[in-house]
Amino acid sequence: MSDSIAEPKIPLLSSIEDFLFGAPLYAEYDFASVATESGSMAFDMFVQPLVVDGYCPHCHKVATFSRTAGTIQIGDLEHAVKNAEAVGFEITCARDQNHTVLFILRIKKPLIQKIGQYPSLADIANDESRTYRQVLKSEDGAELHRAIGLAAHGVGVGSFVYLRRVFERLIAGRFEEFKVQEGWSDADFVGKRMEEKIEFLKHHLPDFLVRNRKVYAILSKGMHELEETECLNAFEMLKHAIFYILDEDKHKREMLERRQRAEKAISTFPAQKGSK
Repeated sequence: MSDSIAEPKIPLLSSIEDFLFGAPLYAEYDFASVATESGSMAFDMFVQPLVVDGYCPHCHKVATFSRTAGTIQIGDLEHAVKNAEAVGFEITCARDQNHTVLFILRIKKPLIQKIGQYPSLADIANDESRTYRQVLKSEDGAELHRAIGLAAHGVGVGSFVYLRRVFERLIAGRFEEFKVQEGWSDADFVGKRMEEKIEFLKHHLPDFLVRNRKVYAILSKGMHELEETECLNAFEMLKHAIFYILDEDKHKREMLERRQRAEKAISTFPAQKGSK
């Protein structure tokens, strides 16, 4: 029986936010992959009032944005869609009106794609990834930075290879972290497909990864099987998976540091008078 894996039949995007703040340039997405109130992703972005949450590269934190330029009439939008014309709009951070992000899109039913963005996806995503610097090994940090930069310029296979390497090392790191505690041997883990490794480590990984483990079957594909578009479409999913793991590691580190500070404060607190 062949081990080849078909291109995953999954929604490519879960929200307009994912498209604006995560989708690489030139990657194509189906309108139907995003459920919106109006039923049209393009209509919601250009005609209706738009309010989204995303990472602000100026505030260096997640913020709420609203569209402040680029609203167009429904007739003009229909003309742009029919002729696959480039259309753009600007969103502004609620904290500071000088914090803006500009998007240029190309819409041709049933597909939509970003063909321009400023600040770039690389600027936004790499700034966001810096928040994990304390829990990322230098090699992983460098390759994550490289992967995001390549994806931002539409390089699918190259970006995916670097991101896959980081993800695989993080998963392997979880095995190493808990194998003594769980009584595992290397033979229990080595040789498994990625989907199987995630299932094996399900009690030590974020629930999001475990619930969506079948999606990561694409990681088992050989390099000769990967396509540019397929890699770009899988990139955002894999990047989020890495951030989920790093969020958990970051939280553990912060809790440990907080506990150590509390213990130090208690140990240095002067004993009450008369205490023995």
